[in-house]
Amino acid sequence: MKIGRFAGENGAFWAVLNLDEGTCRPLEGGFSSWAPALTGDPGSAARLAGEPQPLAGLRTLAPVEPTAKIVAVGATYAKHVAGLGLTMPERPAAFLKPYGSLLAPGAEISYPALTSALDYEAELVAVIGAASIDRSAPSRSVLGYTAGNDVSARDLQFGGSVTGMDMFSAKALDATGGVGPWIVTRDEFGDDHPDLELRLTVNGEVRQSDRTSSMAWGVGDLVEYVEARSALACGDVLFTGTSAGVGHEDGRYLEPGDVVEVTIERIGTLRNTVGPRP
Repeated sequence: MKIGRFAGENGAFWAVLNLDEGTCRPLEGGFSSWAPALTGDPGSAARLAGEPQPLAGLRTLAPVEPTAKIVAVGATYAKHVAGLGLTMPERPAAFLKPYGSLLAPGAEISYPALTSALDYEAELVAVIGAASIDRSAPSRSVLGYTAGNDVSARDLQFGGSVTGMDMFSAKALDATGGVGPWIVTRDEFGDDHPDLELRLTVNGEVRQSDRTSSMAWGVGDLVEYVEARSALACGDVLFTGTSAGVGHEDGRYLEPGDVVEVTIERIGTLRNTVGPRP
């Protein structure tokens, strides 16, 4: 099942998509009212409200609740860590991202004035649907998966902060990180860590290509790691790290006008264009 978030004449709403017909049908109630049931039993029928609406008349939003906690987990792909000139750690590295750093599919990636080294990071994003995390089976707390592009300012990240890398300056910049285009529910992948092709292109050129099975820790491990430090709730999202091939490895950073596409097998393609320098 594909679940998206859209904006229509009456505001934002969640809906089940039918791509073959080019329509969506709104879900009844808010995210927290239907997500726990679908997470506990992904094969159950969704509670729908109203008639199907044509997608052509709607604006696609990032499939993330405005109240969500956004956690990004890094250092999960060994080749990416090596490409940054770092040593693979014994455990993941996590940090928080503000909601304002996200942007919708098709929206323009803001080019912040603070940086001249804007980079891309294709990521599998897990969306929590359970009301609380079951630590005995953390992956079963995931409603489903979507695609993300954790756009990063590398000159700020490695800019000499007294504490080491400045992840806030690098990753929290307004309207830089795309998420979407929709959530594909967990029942289409199973409860185990999904093995999916992950690819990023810039102007059609493949820059990143890997499989999510290359991750050092599975989604369940990452959920458990984060939950032990900061409780996750229904609607929270988890960026799960990126693979090798980012621009920092060879100095080919994003430029204004670049079209960036993140494609994840069985999920879809997230497309954004880099805006002008201020």
